Amino acid sequence: MSIERVRRHIDEHREEALDMLKDLVRQPSVSAQDKGVKECAQVLADLLRRLGIAAEILPTATQPIVFGEIVRDAAAYTLLCYGHYDVQPPEPLDLWQTPPFEPAVRDGRLYGRGTGDNKGQLIAHVLAAHAWLEAAGGPPINLKFVFEGEEESGSPSLAGFIRGQKSRLAADLVYISDGGLHPSGAPTISLGNRGILGLTLVARGADRDNHSGNKGGVAPNPVWMLVHLLSSMVDPTGRVLIEGFYDHVRPIGATEQRLLATMDYDPKAFAATMGLETLPMDGPTYWTRIMLEPYCNINGFLSGYVGPGSKTIIPSTAECRLDIRLVVDQTTADILAKVRRHVAKVDPRVQVLARGFGTMEASRTAPEHPAVGVIADAIRRCRGVAPAIDLASGGSLPNAVWPSVLGVDHIGVPYANADENNHSPNENLRLDRFYDGIHVSAEVFRALGDAAARGALPRRAAP
Repeated sequence: MSIERVRRHIDEHREEALDMLKDLVRQPSVSAQDKGVKECAQVLADLLRRLGIAAEILPTATQPIVFGEIVRDAAAYTLLCYGHYDVQPPEPLDLWQTPPFEPAVRDGRLYGRGTGDNKGQLIAHVLAAHAWLEAAGGPPINLKFVFEGEEESGSPSLAGFIRGQKSRLAADLVYISDGGLHPSGAPTISLGNRGILGLTLVARGADRDNHSGNKGGVAPNPVWMLVHLLSSMVDPTGRVLIEGFYDHVRPIGATEQRLLATMDYDPKAFAATMGLETLPMDGPTYWTRIMLEPYCNINGFLSGYVGPGSKTIIPSTAECRLDIRLVVDQTTADILAKVRRHVAKVDPRVQVLARGFGTMEASRTAPEHPAVGVIADAIRRCRGVAPAIDLASGGSLPNAVWPSVLGVDHIGVPYANADENNHSPNENLRLDRFYDGIHVSAEVFRALGDAAARGALPRRAAP
């Protein structure tokens, strides 16, 4: 069988696969700092070409997108694999055991910025496609690859790029590997993600810092302005108090309740991935909060003096950054308007600035989509265990562009270990997870091809 030859090829070329990932990790690509991103796009495009995949670097208004494809028959079933080659800033550097852009293998893991998020996962699709090319003459479906260079900065150009390249990107399904597996190592399928709205609240008092004794009780304190405002926005349980905030949150249906009840949960194991001892909640509560409920988070404050010794001042300004995670059917524009109305009512002295890290809309594919079962069966054949179905990931990805702009559903299958430390020092990818990811991609390509041949999958309009 072709798939057996493909599997052997993957296993026989593990060292080459690891070397390719190391080369990709070695090239910095920090979109937030515009550091090495365009150079990394060139490295990635060259890698695709070396593996027999037609590839181009396509410009956007900001960072380039690497596009690749293997298309034998334009009318055949087409899978678009999405990933991002940009990475988070590596700071604080002193907490890394080895330099972030000098990939190092320790105890069965590859350490380096971008190993898990997302270079190691996107290249798994590429290496699976290469294995099909080498071992079977080509994959059983058309494959397209869209690898962007600014996901970690909010993907500001992705929607416009898709609009401009809509016919070229035409596909039947979008496949994404990002994030981590279940903490037990069990495979998962993610059907969506929460959206994000980044905000900055700014309060101003006097035009200078003032003596907290001589002016205390007279000069306004902008820190207190923000403290009182924030306490009016979220109660001690975490429920958001902004009027209309929950208006469009979709009720949890019978299918969702059934999936929530079956999802594995170990409070100690899950807590360990966060650096906590335990989490005082049951499984359905945990998963509902992560996947199906919005959340308002405080990222940090900037104000006053917290250096050595003391400085008894009333600060002249205070700034607070928030990120609000949204669920499907909520929109960033609607929530921003409601936040502005709330702030104007409670304390009109405070400015609301929609800035910090951009916005992403929430998105979710129905669990009844036929491709969900096909991909689940492929993962079970490859990993020996059926995957858990996550209705949505807690984090934010630009997945709303696929149904809203390209008109195609999306399914996510993360390949990284749960303790990958993405966005933190010592980011890592377990090597067994990396190689498993290549195998899973190869098996998914085969399963989708078989299902499409049976007419079991929804198709786009014929070209």
